[in-house]
Amino acid sequence: GDPGRTAAFAVRSTVSVDNNASETATVVEVSGRDRPGLLEALARTFVKAGLAIQSAHIDCYGERAIDAFYVSRDQGGKLEDARAILALKESLLSVLSDGDVDPAPTRPRRQRARASVAR
Repeated sequence: GDPGRTAAFAVRSTVSVDNNASETATVVEVSGRDRPGLLEALARTFVKAGLAIQSAHIDCYGERAIDAFYVSRDQGGKLEDARAILALKESLLSVLSDGDVDPAPTRPRRQRARASVAR
């Protein structure tokens, strides 16, 4: 993409988790830069976390995607474990931030050899 255009439309990624908005599901709202494959990447993140998507409400406002997912644990019930919620938020933010800036092609990083100082 065009870095000038990306800079002109700075889109901050956010994730919120709400257990009070629904009787049966945890509502997870994600917001970030829209891009091809974003929805699939988000859905995979929920599956990896052991969550089932009951419904998804997808909106786009220009460059920004704002999606609300109603999710439940595979065994049923809301996601209420604080550690699991934090881990889910971090995973989703990671997916969202992949689209914040066009990443450079990935190449293995080469480390410089350090001279050993033997005395």
